[in-house]
Amino acid sequence: MVEMAGSISRIETEVMTTPNFRFDGGFIMVPNEQFEEAVGWYREKMGWRLKGTGYRIAFFKMPEKGQANLLAYDPGNEHFTSEGTAEGHSRFCFRTANLEQALEYFRGHGVESAEPVFLPDGTLAADIVAFGGAKLTLTEDRKLEGKHPESRVLCYGLKPLWLGVTDLAASQEWYEKTLGLKPGKKNYMDQGFALMRDERYKWDFVWLQKVPAGSHPHRTNPSARLYLQIKKRSDLFEARRWLIERGIETSEIVGDRLKCFHFYDPDGNRLNAWSYHN
Repeated sequence: MVEMAGSISRIETEVMTTPNFRFDGGFIMVPNEQFEEAVGWYREKMGWRLKGTGYRIAFFKMPEKGQANLLAYDPGNEHFTSEGTAEGHSRFCFRTANLEQALEYFRGHGVESAEPVFLPDGTLAADIVAFGGAKLTLTEDRKLEGKHPESRVLCYGLKPLWLGVTDLAASQEWYEKTLGLKPGKKNYMDQGFALMRDERYKWDFVWLQKVPAGSHPHRTNPSARLYLQIKKRSDLFEARRWLIERGIETSEIVGDRLKCFHFYDPDGNRLNAWSYHN
């Protein structure tokens, strides 16, 4: 589809609406030479059950719901390289039942963590530095307390993506035009935050937080990478072309059965897309 240049293709591209992106989990990247050690670390420290492994990849069943995927960096692959790794103000969020207890466990096992903070909706959150320096953000959900006492991290966050931006209003407009998200029903602008909502699923999905200009790397390349699914593979190619035509910096599409690429918002926050259907 990328190679097509006929008039019909151009007309379809011009009238194409926002690509149909949908949250679909992600990858936590780890050093290739320490892959087996990393698998053991996540199984023990997080309390996740290993479902299976492949070449440089491991799949974990999270206790409450969802699957976490561990992948080794590939230095020869633009999309999966560790080159230019910068966590920046990009956060991939997970849920824990009791944040204080989880942080006590992690600190007692040599895992660095930040002091908890309250998000504008009252959710308590804190970053931890996982294996290989990956920054993961834990958010507290007391409704899960007592359900999985053997595990610390239970599932993806209710609002799984938290990004730092330098201009809240401009970023809201960009995410609306590019991802099809809408501003949340509650206004948190006076607290330096904006919430973006996926109206298709009535889901408040992304926190945008105002950060000072100059405090953000030119581009982020975080170890914990949230992915947006585009169901049909042909639509993934079309989505990439749609982004490029709007001047959005976009990587090449890589992979065989799993096709992936990434792109950047105006603040250099990396966003990832994949498709695993024909």
